[in-house]
Parts: sequence; structure tokens; C-alpha cells
Amino acid sequence: MNPNDTEPSPDRFRLTVDGDVFDVAYDPTQPGAYHYTRLTGPAPGYGFTSRRSDHVRSTTAQHVEAIRSFLGMVDPVTGYIEDDPDDDGEDDDTPDQ
Repeated sequence: MNPNDTEPSPDRFRLTVDGDVFDVAYDPTQPGAYHYTRLTGPAPGYGFTSRRSDHVRSTTAQHVEAIRSFLGMVDPVTGYIEDDPDDDGEDDDTPDQ
């Protein structure tokens, strides 16, 4: 599969991005939604879902961009998106009482 492809992708396929392999699956129950599951790396089975508001099917190039964005948020050691250590779990917009 060409990572620069500008045609809509198949309903299900495997895509390698920066050495990591992902299963990419279109969700027909949610138009424009894709489920991405990591098959390699430190956390196989971990992934994410992305849905386009315009309900249009994504191209391979758009899948590569989505996966790279996800990988940019993932801790390379654990393979998971880590909680922000500076986040105390409280809404920062709410004044302290």
C-alpha cells in the first residue's frame, strides 16, 4: 500500500508507519470512522479510533498522518498515552475555593 495514495483506502488493511504495523478498519456503523490497532511495538492491541466529521472515507496518506499523530502522543517505552504528570485531574477553568 502506497503511503502517499490519495484514493480512498480499502475497508480493512495493514499499514506500516515508521516501523510500526497497524490494522486499519473502516467502521460502517459510523460513517467516516476508522479503528486503528497497533500490531507491533511495546503495546500490541492498543490503538485509537478516528472519525471524520464530513463522513468521507480517508486516504492512505491521511491514515499515515493520523497514525503519526497517535505515535507522537505515545510513550515509546510503554506504548501507551501517558497521563500528564502536571494534570491534577481538576478543571483548570474552575477557580479554587
